[in-house]
Amino acid sequence: MRFKKFLRQRHIAPYCSTVIIPYADKPVCYGLAMSTHERKTVLLQIRASLMTTMLVLTSLSLGALTASAIGPNQSDLGYNGDLPDNSTAVMSSQAVINVSGLAPFSSGVLYGEFDVGDDEDWFTVQLNANEGLTVEISYNTTYTSANGTSYFNDFELWMYDSSMNVMDSSIGNNPEIVSTNSSTSGHGGTAYIRMVRYDGYGSYGLEMWSFSTSSTGGNGSSGGSNGSSIPNPCTGTSTFPDILEPNDTPATATLASILPIDCTGLSVEINSAGVANDDYYEIQMISGVTYYFNLTFTHTNGDIDATLEDASGMSLSFNNFVYMTSSSDNEAAEYTATTNSTNYFKVYHYSSFPSGAVSNVYDVEITTDLPGGGQTIESLGVTQTSLTSSEVDVSGLTSGTNYTVSYSSYQDFMNGTRSTSTSNTVPFTANGTQYNTTLTVQNPVMIESEYCTSVSLSDASGVLSTDVDCTIIELLISSVLSTTSGSHSATNLTVNTAYSLWWFVLNDVEFENNFTASNDIHLAINASVVDQGYENFTSASTSESWLINWSGITTMDEHILVSVLYIQNSVINFTSGDGYIGIHDDSFIPQLPGLEIDSFSSSSTAATNDVDVTGADLVTGDSYKYLIRVTDAGGASIASSPLTSFSATAQNMSLPTFTYSTPNISGVYCAEALLYSNTNVQLIGDSGCFNLIFDDDNDSVANEDDLCPNSAAGAIVDVDGCASSQKDSDNDGYNDEIDAFPNDSTQYSDMDGDGYGDNPAGNAPDAFPNDSSQWSDYDSDGYGDNPNGNNSDAFPYDPTQWSDSDGDGYGDNASGSFADEYPADSTQWVDQDGDGYGDNPNGTNGDQFPVDNTQWADQDGDGYGDNPTGNSPDEFPTDSTQWADQDGDGYGDNPTGNNGDAFPADGTQWSDMDSDGYGDNQAGNDPDAFPMDGTQWADQDSDGYGDNQNGNDADRFPNEPSQWFDADGDGYGDNANGVLPDLCPDTPAGQAVDSNGCSEQQKDDDLDGGPNSEDACPSTPAGETVDSTGCSGSQEDADNDGVMDMFDACPLTPLGSEVDAAGCADTQRDTDGDDINDQLDQCPSTTPEMPVNGVGCSAAQRDTDADGVNDMMDTCQNTVVGSEVDENGCANAQRDDDNDAINNDDDACPDTEIGIITNAVGCAENQLDADNDMIDDTIDLCAATPAGQQVNSVGCAASQLDQDNDSVNNDKDLCPDTDESHSINLDGCSGYQLDDDNDGVFNIDDTCPLTPESSIVFDDGCALSQMDSDMDNVNDAEDDFPLDPNETTDSDGDGISDTYDDYPNDPNKSEREVESGGIGLTYAILALLVVCGLGALLVVRKNQQLPENASPFAVENNRDAASEAFMSNESTKELPEIQTESQEWEENGVNWSKSADGNLHYYDSESGQWVLYQAE
Repeated sequence: MRFKKFLRQRHIAPYCSTVIIPYADKPVCYGLAMSTHERKTVLLQIRASLMTTMLVLTSLSLGALTASAIGPNQSDLGYNGDLPDNSTAVMSSQAVINVSGLAPFSSGVLYGEFDVGDDEDWFTVQLNANEGLTVEISYNTTYTSANGTSYFNDFELWMYDSSMNVMDSSIGNNPEIVSTNSSTSGHGGTAYIRMVRYDGYGSYGLEMWSFSTSSTGGNGSSGGSNGSSIPNPCTGTSTFPDILEPNDTPATATLASILPIDCTGLSVEINSAGVANDDYYEIQMISGVTYYFNLTFTHTNGDIDATLEDASGMSLSFNNFVYMTSSSDNEAAEYTATTNSTNYFKVYHYSSFPSGAVSNVYDVEITTDLPGGGQTIESLGVTQTSLTSSEVDVSGLTSGTNYTVSYSSYQDFMNGTRSTSTSNTVPFTANGTQYNTTLTVQNPVMIESEYCTSVSLSDASGVLSTDVDCTIIELLISSVLSTTSGSHSATNLTVNTAYSLWWFVLNDVEFENNFTASNDIHLAINASVVDQGYENFTSASTSESWLINWSGITTMDEHILVSVLYIQNSVINFTSGDGYIGIHDDSFIPQLPGLEIDSFSSSSTAATNDVDVTGADLVTGDSYKYLIRVTDAGGASIASSPLTSFSATAQNMSLPTFTYSTPNISGVYCAEALLYSNTNVQLIGDSGCFNLIFDDDNDSVANEDDLCPNSAAGAIVDVDGCASSQKDSDNDGYNDEIDAFPNDSTQYSDMDGDGYGDNPAGNAPDAFPNDSSQWSDYDSDGYGDNPNGNNSDAFPYDPTQWSDSDGDGYGDNASGSFADEYPADSTQWVDQDGDGYGDNPNGTNGDQFPVDNTQWADQDGDGYGDNPTGNSPDEFPTDSTQWADQDGDGYGDNPTGNNGDAFPADGTQWSDMDSDGYGDNQAGNDPDAFPMDGTQWADQDSDGYGDNQNGNDADRFPNEPSQWFDADGDGYGDNANGVLPDLCPDTPAGQAVDSNGCSEQQKDDDLDGGPNSEDACPSTPAGETVDSTGCSGSQEDADNDGVMDMFDACPLTPLGSEVDAAGCADTQRDTDGDDINDQLDQCPSTTPEMPVNGVGCSAAQRDTDADGVNDMMDTCQNTVVGSEVDENGCANAQRDDDNDAINNDDDACPDTEIGIITNAVGCAENQLDADNDMIDDTIDLCAATPAGQQVNSVGCAASQLDQDNDSVNNDKDLCPDTDESHSINLDGCSGYQLDDDNDGVFNIDDTCPLTPESSIVFDDGCALSQMDSDMDNVNDAEDDFPLDPNETTDSDGDGISDTYDDYPNDPNKSEREVESGGIGLTYAILALLVVCGLGALLVVRKNQQLPENASPFAVENNRDAASEAFMSNESTKELPEIQTESQEWEENGVNWSKSADGNLHYYDSESGQWVLYQAE
């Protein structure tokens, strides 16, 4: 825990501050432990000042809530407790929010939490009977636990009435929303709210609104309507009139401002007299709010449409179209209000029937995106711009209403006390929906504290909204720079004042443990502090800074650097929070000292190589030990420095270079740097591996793999290190360098270099050894088969052909198979009729008649030859449709061909276009006078009309060329210019006519086209157009306006209207020609051809949203009134500069790269960093890294990593590279990594785990003092006969056991002398043999303890059978010779020597001398 936070919580936990809200009947208590955001949440809850009642969870004043499951630090709705978990508990609890009489009310966002075992949260809301409630919860889609496991969240929201009946529910959505409007029954004054955790965990945000559900109606109190409000429930009877009647005009419209509404079974009609009975709904709309309209009906029973009108009756266009019209059963529209206004939703029956009464039934739903309906909710926000100035913004105001902004400041100090200023007020009268002002507050005391500005908005009814904004005053900042260094900076100091700075570093784990036990802060500090210091100074300026260093840290527990600033000689009391003016801290996890390899050389040609190391994070003055060694690929040590002690002179210091002899075997080697504390605790080391390649002939193949170790310099070799001159891969006697086919023993030469061998008996022999372009001749005709080679064979499988000059597939050899008769012509090759034309019809001069030598060409392809002297010649050689002409007139006899002869036997005629049997040639026999008309052919008077009375256009006067038609059959020709013309060509049949062909009723005296019998104006002036009555415009005045129709520009003027000289009234004129008459045109001078709206104004003349940008240039035409806009007329709330579908005012990341997918606040994944570790979430593998921890490139701290998968995280793991199959201790180390007795043998292999320190041991971890080779319970160091289980002591060292030595203390004799000389000699020989035997055994004694060939440098162990036989008292064997030469070997990094006299020595690398080994 951070030290400063710890102190703050202790000082303020029991403290309860009271906020006095004007007009409230009691103070509200809330803890200073709350953050600024939490305090704002509480203030939002009491925003209506509660007026006469109090909005608060009663449990806050009566005690903690009763809960069945509480998670860690759970704080539902921000009040440090868990809400009731079931319906029984909530009904008996004090978890009650009373909002009775406060509508409209908005709670702001409150927060709750679901945890393990906490599956439901309940609370109660109290309402008046005429009030409704809407509740919304939202939550994150996923939850990630501390161990990294992710869960998908699915929360539910339910609402119950006072009798616990379900009113509404929301499942499977996010956010979830419920409302009392969804129920047909009332809530009974109480609504129970239930949140359910169906899946997942974590917090949710809750917001609720109350609103009025009643309306006074009448007298236009809610607008212009005297109608009634919507009943609850709104369920009609599907008959006419419906339950909302009368509402057929705006004056009686149904009041529908309290939304949503949902009515069924309503009706509209058109009666038999054609009078429509419409339904009107009055809605008080708010600027910026969107309203949604839905109609549902059965279209086959009649079409129902709707429109939206303003208070003047002008139609308003919906967002996507003008009217709600369709041919379906459902119609829907939406409208976003641009101003605060009263509008009317009109539903009407659209009749397509010719007559009679029509009606239909419908359901209507009107909703809005503003929860609680279309009512304004005043809101207030305050932002501190400096310590003495704050900006206040107010919205949702009612123009003309008097309001008051009340404000004060307060300062919360570290000791839990508060200083509060006097309250001030700013009264104002709203002249719009928004208001802002700047407040000036008093200067705070400049000591560490939180300084806040508290603001409230009220009107005559009481407090409407409150807000608070705070600033943390910091005088001191501390920062950890490394494990042993840090910095402090002090600001806002008073010049020439004496201050003291006390800093200390403490172990946080020890501090918390000690404080838990003692409950005394100062004792806990003293018990956990590892270093501290003081700085006394007199400030020369308003800021000071220091760099500090500390030591004494011995663990990797979390530590804290704490700095405390106070006036000199002040007494500091952390318990009470007194005596200091500034405090700050910074936590860190120390880094243990380590050894790092700076560099190492890896030259295979140098005699020696080096390893350079540096100590890192050392504690200056502490003692350490280090060891550097080099190992081979199997881990065997090939070189090692001694374990060397040193004292750290700096945090980071270089150590002496380690030089070792270069090995002579290629392979992978590793340099290891091992660091130990002075008590042999292994610290952090380092390692690095490298390759050594020994290559004597420099051919890049290591000596160990080189089959040809003496390759010439620069030679190209294979993977075995051999050049081509050094090998004969196919063993054919030719080395690979000169063998053209090194892998084919049957070929070795290729003189022409074409890849085919010259040996004709070998594999794939070359048939043309001197021609590189040919190698194969399959048909053995002497021409190669390669078509691209020299003299290639065009017919590789035909020995009689080889050349094809024209490439037509036929050989040029005339005596060969399929010889070409046209060797130079690729299109011809054979001529079977011998006429000189090839038989290929598509080739050059192809013979179209290959078996007829008299014909060969047929250019028109009709099957008749073009040779006129040949068989069946073609009369029309270029016309494939004709070939014969028997009458010789040049027209073919084929009637279906081109120019077919219609008269094949008549040379004077050939064409008959109308097929009437008369030729078209006027100079021929029987010519056709009408060659295009099959019904006429003769015209004896030559007037162009045929004499055949049954034909077309028959001549009624065949002998009179000036007349031919008589339509009315009165005997007078219709041609007015002919003989005896008919002046009345349409005389009815049977009527007598005069000499002009006219009957009496056909006469027209005024020649106006109307017969006298039907002419109402028989004296119409000549040339004037008349109507059906025979009257012209100069004779009529249709609209009775006194202007004859001929001169009347407005012929349909309403009766009684005053007109001008042109006959037009005001309602008929359109001065600017925009199709809106001057009476309705609000812009009568619109530029011609410009589109206009319903009042005659073009976009260049309108500014619908009053933002100063006319509609023509306005990209955003629904801007909220008062918003600041850009040159395109768009406010910040309407722009989306980064095109991420989140408008700028809601976009937390306004500069997202174009095309990147974003979240609900406009941020892409690569802009999110949930754990603030500077690694964005898209690559962060550890999304919940604890604050302050250093992370790697994928966002993981050491506390989150476990590189060896041993369940001990890296920050706690002393052995971070443990094998996964090994068991470990609490420090993450296995027996393969621990060496408890520091003898260089890991515990897992150590037979003697408690070897005394500094003892020299064998591979099994045992010193001589711990070995008992003959298992006689006497260790070898004390056993004079370590290989004889029966003997242990030889006091005089003469090689004879005291058991058999008659003189155990005299090395010169061991047996008593006997009188018989022969017996004495025998004993002497026996004694000599015993001494020699023991000497021989001592030589091999060491090697008997080791596995055979344990080291490449070890001498092979051979046990002497003869000596063994002697020691077994088998005296019949011959005695062996005693080896007298010296021996040397190396074991476990120690060099041993056995001299000829049997003494055992080891080499001391520190002194550089051989030292006699003496058993302990």
